[in-house]
Amino acid sequence: MVSRAAEFEKLLREMHAFLKRNLRDETPRPLVVEFTGSPDSGKTTLINGIDSIFRNSGFRVHRPQEGAEVFRALSRKTPLYNLTTGAYGLINVSSAATGRDYDVVLLDRALYDAHGWMLFWRRKGNLNEQDKKEFQRFFTHPLALEYIDLCLYVVCSPKEAMRRAKLDAPTIVESKEGSYTNLKTIGELVEIFTRSHDEMNTNGKPVILIDSTHLSKPQMFDKAIEAVFDAVKRKVAAK
Repeated sequence: MVSRAAEFEKLLREMHAFLKRNLRDETPRPLVVEFTGSPDSGKTTLINGIDSIFRNSGFRVHRPQEGAEVFRALSRKTPLYNLTTGAYGLINVSSAATGRDYDVVLLDRALYDAHGWMLFWRRKGNLNEQDKKEFQRFFTHPLALEYIDLCLYVVCSPKEAMRRAKLDAPTIVESKEGSYTNLKTIGELVEIFTRSHDEMNTNGKPVILIDSTHLSKPQMFDKAIEAVFDAVKRKVAAK
């Protein structure tokens, strides 16, 4: 019986051949995976690990800079912040859809992320229901969303998230802009991104929810790699 690991290696080889093949007018686009979720849930750890797996398998991997780093000077107190990072995510998706310089593109927050944050700002009263829906429809329009092969929603309980944050920064200083590193806000974000996942899943989108609260890093990687495995399988089958 072939192990899942061996099957995954075989799929990676097939995917590599698929991406390198020559078509008359078009070569296949990259595999695009988005990561979103609540703070300190293990999202960056997963991105780093999956990046390493693909690079060590001979793939050209692109990781655009996260919007939070690009727009650091922009206040996080209004929806404009997440509208801006969402628009930046749209640019990255568009580039991935039309570019052929990479085999795999890993997006640290993009269109699914914007969908979730619109729920957050609606709950805070900064958006009315109509505006929330219109912005969500824009960011999840099929013209762009179809180019994201998989989105991993990663969440973690507030207490565990705070514990992890303290390991990285023993003294947590609340920023003047308002920090997300507090139990109440993290709890809200867990609920919001879980809801966003459920809505997208109900609509048949390729999304997976990973609750890392009680998972070790190997267990978390197993769940993520399994989801990526299925995304690769779908891509290879599409040929």
